[in-house]
Amino acid sequence: MTTPPDTQRPKRSLFDRIVNALALLIIMGGIINEFSHLYRVPETVAAAPQLYERHYAPGMTLPFIGSYFLMTPEGYDPKRTYPLVVALHGISSRVYAAEALASPAFRKTYPVFVMVPLAPARAFWATPENPSYRMQRNIPYPDHLPQVIAEIDAVVQSYSIDRNRIYIVGHSMGGSGAIAALERYPDRFAAGIASSGSWDPAETTHLNDPLWIVHGTADAFIPFRHGKDLAATLKARGLAVQFNSIEGQGHAIGPLVYSKAVLWDWLFRQRNNGTPSDGVSNH
Repeated sequence: MTTPPDTQRPKRSLFDRIVNALALLIIMGGIINEFSHLYRVPETVAAAPQLYERHYAPGMTLPFIGSYFLMTPEGYDPKRTYPLVVALHGISSRVYAAEALASPAFRKTYPVFVMVPLAPARAFWATPENPSYRMQRNIPYPDHLPQVIAEIDAVVQSYSIDRNRIYIVGHSMGGSGAIAALERYPDRFAAGIASSGSWDPAETTHLNDPLWIVHGTADAFIPFRHGKDLAATLKARGLAVQFNSIEGQGHAIGPLVYSKAVLWDWLFRQRNNGTPSDGVSNH
């Protein structure tokens, strides 16, 4: 079949051209959005650029590149092993735990690795089956926890990490992700902390690690009962669960929570084999 000369081809109207141009812009905007986590710098990390170094890893979903920040312990000695704290950001990408552990006082008290994974703009760390416990009803993007696990493996292989002392913490979306990580990967972590998080208590059949839950009684974004009911369910099963309510406080309790040394002292005593440790770092 011969190609008709240009004079015989149908001409596109101005309207069609505008629609096609808009469609192209939308597609390009979507692609750029998918790559946003590769160049985004969380506010917490930006405040301590000399401490947190960006790393890249193969990704499991579009754009197939993962990104995370890593802080090494003060006075890092490869001949010793150190705990690893995985700090999950919330929707705002603020990482209160990473901010606290980067303070001069905490860096001296707690010589640990701190890893800050980055989720794509439309992704959640994990979503429960029960829509009542989701931050959004319809989630268009795959859960990002599998990517986090792969990035943890990369860090463990590259640095002197104590595999029995890997912890996961988070606030808001990050708190939900921390709970989900303990549920979906029960053998990977020693313990976790979740502030202002949300997860269906019925979806915790595999969770068996120590967990500290903190929730503000006046939280208007994620109801206080979500944290309270989850703690009650886990305690009824005999699990090592701590629960604190912060009277009159709303959703943004991260700075109050992660600035408390008692929380970190408790966390770093936990081991994956269930045996508390005497100190933060092992020789």
